[in-house]
Amino acid sequence: MMTATPETPDLRQDFPITKKMIYMNNGAVAPTPLAVVKAMTDFMVKCADEGPDAQATSDYISSLLRELRMRVAHLINCELEEVVLTQSTTEGINIVVNGIQWQKGNKIIIRGGKHEHPANYLPWLRLSQRSGTVLQELAIDENGFFDLAALEKAAKGSKAITMSHVLYNTGAIMPLEEIGKISKENGLAFCVDAAQSAGTIKIDVKKTGCQFMAFPGFKWLCGPLGIGVLYCNKDAADLLDPPSIGGESATVSFSNGSGANDNNRPIIAIREMPQRLQTGFRNYPGVAGLEAALRYVLRLGIDNIRSANMKVAEALRQELGRINGLNLHGPEDKEKRTSLVTFSVPKDSSTIVKKLEEQSAIILAEREVVGRKIIRAAPHFFNTEAEAATVAGQIKALLS
Repeated sequence: MMTATPETPDLRQDFPITKKMIYMNNGAVAPTPLAVVKAMTDFMVKCADEGPDAQATSDYISSLLRELRMRVAHLINCELEEVVLTQSTTEGINIVVNGIQWQKGNKIIIRGGKHEHPANYLPWLRLSQRSGTVLQELAIDENGFFDLAALEKAAKGSKAITMSHVLYNTGAIMPLEEIGKISKENGLAFCVDAAQSAGTIKIDVKKTGCQFMAFPGFKWLCGPLGIGVLYCNKDAADLLDPPSIGGESATVSFSNGSGANDNNRPIIAIREMPQRLQTGFRNYPGVAGLEAALRYVLRLGIDNIRSANMKVAEALRQELGRINGLNLHGPEDKEKRTSLVTFSVPKDSSTIVKKLEEQSAIILAEREVVGRKIIRAAPHFFNTEAEAATVAGQIKALLS
């Protein structure tokens, strides 16, 4: 947990869940601080008091959207118009997959597809099966890393590369800047799944050189469910054909041409970014919540969050490492991983996860490493080293 001072009171007070359970499943969905709950409630009350489509409410929503984009721009170092609001990482990736005009035989590079999260594997796999594109899977080691020289070789003549920034099953951090350099040198489109990095380690899209990056608001950013972000570089926006169209994303005019068939012919004009990719977006309570969550997270500081998270993760790894029959996964070098702590046990992992919740009010998750079931702990800044010791102790008791 982050150190409390008179100026920074105990952050656990902002998360009521900490009073009754040990919640270490933040890599799936994180609890929201009370400030986020209040922001969403305040928004709904305002709509109820002033009318959801009154001018005052409309002006407030416009201001809120700008504020949210400013927070996202601060988080990942991008421009406001490059922030597209989605409902999830999955939706953002699908916008990219289905928006680019692919040709049969186009090569798309992916890092060990079966080791990727399904959200960043299934859309590309389906694309290859439907369009005749070729999915090139890079060979990986036990932690999910790959040889950059192999990427350089594969990049020749390829169309795109897609990559998770942080791996959901080992916590390994991929070298995005090196990947981005190779991508740029070979003219590839570069798409990043940042679901496990946004809010827990620093992100700079300008340094990574990616054209697209998708992440949710409800994991490490501690925002509400049902809202996410797709970063779309303004110079790459024309690569994407909008997946849907409506009055928010396009306008229509009528031709005054001289030909017999030209008069009153409707002409569609797609709006500029980010509206062109946001048809029908109406999750304004989610906007209020995510803006409050980002304000909270940015005030704490990503470096401070990273430091706090890793203290708990290291304490947990040390305690788990003393348990006979338990195998830790992920890089040994803590600079190459996040606070995700994954491990396999000699008993059924789903049973262990279930018993931890039922008997000890400890929330972890079951995941996979290439078909092998593992258990994942995902501590965040409100967790403590004492909780890490308790978690390890309960796991040891269940394995005895």
